[in-house]
Amino acid sequence: MNPDALMNTATALFFLCYIPEFYANYVNKNANIYNVVEKVVLLLGTGFALGYAVETKNKALIVNYGPLFAIDVAALSMRTYYAFRNRTRDVRALSESSIDIENPLHDQL
Repeated sequence: MNPDALMNTATALFFLCYIPEFYANYVNKNANIYNVVEKVVLLLGTGFALGYAVETKNKALIVNYGPLFAIDVAALSMRTYYAFRNRTRDVRALSESSIDIENPLHDQL
């Protein structure tokens, strides 16, 4: 199998993984500051990989990491926006109050 085809398949799979994340962020709009750190580290890793690809002039890696870098920037921007927007809300309190779970042990007491 052609190694470039493997890299292109990997890129397509990475993009597919981001679709549910973008959808969940857009629908829920509940990112907090703790979610942003993960995206910063991921963006740094992708940036270093893209830098390596450009430095070595490896076209297959550039085709892989270029779009991934762009989508990581978009994901970080979205998470940062929602974290900034929700900075005054306590997400833990919202999630605890919205869950209505019956406690069988409590009901027996």
